[in-house]
Amino acid sequence: MKTISLTIFLLIAFLSAFAQAKPAELALKDINGRSVTLSDYRGSVLLVNFWATWCAPCRTEIPDLIKLQRQYRIQGLRIIGITYPPEKLSEVRRFARRLRINYRVALGTKASKSLFTSSETLPVTVVIDRNGNVRDLIEGIMYSDEFDQKVKPLLSNQGATALTRSQVQKRHAPKIQRATILVTAEGYRPLSIKLLRGIPAELTFIREVEATCGREIVIPDYGINLPLPLNTSVVVSLTPNKSGRFKFTCGMNMFRGSLVVQ
Repeated sequence: MKTISLTIFLLIAFLSAFAQAKPAELALKDINGRSVTLSDYRGSVLLVNFWATWCAPCRTEIPDLIKLQRQYRIQGLRIIGITYPPEKLSEVRRFARRLRINYRVALGTKASKSLFTSSETLPVTVVIDRNGNVRDLIEGIMYSDEFDQKVKPLLSNQGATALTRSQVQKRHAPKIQRATILVTAEGYRPLSIKLLRGIPAELTFIREVEATCGREIVIPDYGINLPLPLNTSVVVSLTPNKSGRFKFTCGMNMFRGSLVVQ
């Protein structure tokens, strides 16, 4: 019995350590020459956002991060923006001034990002709790519902927040949900598509310009990977079988849009 109890104890300890791992220390210089370390933010809820000036989704996300830092700073939220190479210090400084970024920005390396993930996706946001534990990793743009689910609970004193969701009325739901998504030089229009769970959907993608982030439509959660020729309608058929936000990409490691299933 003692042996069994010891085995169970060790297993629980291992799983607990795996679920909330402490990252290796990150030591960088911000764009003003000051040292940046993770230990500086112990006691705060920290978002480490890996981005680049040449990454269109990253540029789209930054105004939202600025708003979040302003709104939740008093509750202990802190954000660090770490660039992914290649970048020049002078260009990053100009970019930060132009957007009036209100959180610290540091020049990173590939090794900086590899401390947290081997994914090549940009942007990527690492969520770290007040004790310095990595709690989540968000690939692509962090949407408001992801912030509410993965970050807000860490900001509350109780460590959890009750999420309220409006109930979707399906009495008069369509037999097939249809939407058209245009792929432009700036990304997808519209950026987000709302779908009802359990009802078949047909999504028509049309790439309007030659210079885009890629020439495919990829929805990883539904195993979809199709070529997207220029000025050709490509219909993607799927049945949303679970609620949540499912991101889709243009074939490269930069997320541009999402399906919101209710």
